[in-house]
Amino acid sequence: MRTSRIFTGQELRAETVIELTDGIAKYIRDVLRLTVGHSIVLFNGDGNDYSGELLEVQKKSVRVALQQKQANNKESALQLHLLQPLCAGDKFDLCLQKATELGVTQITPFISSRVNVSLPAKRLEKKVRHWQGVIESACEQSGRASLPQLNQVMSFQPALLSCADDDLKLIASPTATSTHSESRQVAGISCLIGPEGGFNPEEVALAKEHGFDAIKMGPRILRLETAVISLVSLLQAQHGDLNSCI
Repeated sequence: MRTSRIFTGQELRAETVIELTDGIAKYIRDVLRLTVGHSIVLFNGDGNDYSGELLEVQKKSVRVALQQKQANNKESALQLHLLQPLCAGDKFDLCLQKATELGVTQITPFISSRVNVSLPAKRLEKKVRHWQGVIESACEQSGRASLPQLNQVMSFQPALLSCADDDLKLIASPTATSTHSESRQVAGISCLIGPEGGFNPEEVALAKEHGFDAIKMGPRILRLETAVISLVSLLQAQHGDLNSCI
């Protein structure tokens, strides 16, 4: 049986006993249905996995005997920053999930002129907690032990400024005349995906002023979530995961 990986925000140390409470304990007991003696792996975002065994499973708490700390080597060498527009429904969650699985290291949600989503401050705070949970779950599933950094929601120009130090900056645009063919090795890339209504010409021009190169994602118009998956996969293949395996 596959050993379950679970994220916790608590400090973890090998050869200690830790108590998990609230939602995590309920998840272990009621969803995973694990019992005393089951093996488990915990991680807290420090880049390591901590193997352990369940010592006690109660209604509101679970005690785990942590055994070994092991470095997790599933991170890409590429620092990949995704600038992701807000969108309605579950689509934003899907983009976060897939980007995390594909190894992005930083995600900046932004609002541009054609983003048709409005989030009041109270609702935004709740949404950010939810998005963080989506990222944590995607790390559990994909085997990552380092969580992508989720930045605050920004307007368009501050989002552009947030990636000023990256080696390469790309904006996906259906009006671009060339595809991505950069062959040099780069340590950091920012990729900018447009909202469902696309960027307006002024936004494309502003991105170019901030050093972004416009690239075409092929002959067809892609949905937002398809563009995220396609571009992140392309960049990992050329500069990150697959490139490091050659």
